[in-house]
Amino acid sequence: MFAKLRTNTHLKIKADSNEIAVGFFGRVARIARVHQFGLKDRVTKDGPIVNYERRPIIGFTEFDKNIVQTSILKNLNHF
Repeated sequence: MFAKLRTNTHLKIKADSNEIAVGFFGRVARIARVHQFGLKDRVTKDGPIVNYERRPIIGFTEFDKNIVQTSILKNLNHF
């Protein structure tokens, strides 16, 4: 259902001199947040309010977290 959200059309990068962020912004961010956390939102502009079920779009599994942690620790040991 949300396969198109993962494309570079909707996934944006924002950066300044102190930080960088990769994610959804604007209207797409609101839609993604509603589905990620199972929030209430309107189906259409003047439509009824619906309580959406939680449908995670993005996230890390425990396996993913372990790979990232191991990689970071391995690279920090090089300094």
